[in-house]
Amino acid sequence: MTVPSPETIEREQHKLFLTDAELIRRLGVPEKKAREAIRMAEAKAGFPKKQKLWGDRRYWPAVKAWLDKHHGLPDPSKLAR
Repeated sequence: MTVPSPETIEREQHKLFLTDAELIRRLGVPEKKAREAIRMAEAKAGFPKKQKLWGDRRYWPAVKAWLDKHHGLPDPSKLAR
């Protein structure tokens, strides 16, 4: 995977639907390790799937919520207000 320009990274910052390459850059994990982890998590742990309607991209808020949940962070919708 090539390193994108700073302008590309800035443009990608607010996207909701990400390709796996964009997702991997956002996660900051080595590509080979990330692709393996995504495959395993999708197959066994309910990791958000690619959406055909959105060009085989994953919905970033769902990915972030999945990561937060699987790393022990509380569900923000269930926090006392």
